[in-house]
Amino acid sequence: MSNNNNEMVKEQILTEVQQMNTSCILRELDGGLSKPGMCESFEMRVAMTDRDKVINRLVEQRLSTMEVLNG
Repeated sequence: MSNNNNEMVKEQILTEVQQMNTSCILRELDGGLSKPGMCESFEMRVAMTDRDKVINRLVEQRLSTMEVLNG
């Protein structure tokens, strides 16, 4: 992807991720799996999370996935 296209895609992903709640962001970063019995600890993790940090991690994860898929 050209640098200009890359920036546009990154901005679009950032907008999408910012609209998600922190719980959904963490679940996607964890591979979308919810383990039995971890509800209470997961809620505590959500409460203690730096939202900006996980937003940036998910944006980077989605970008790297796109690069792998697009070669």
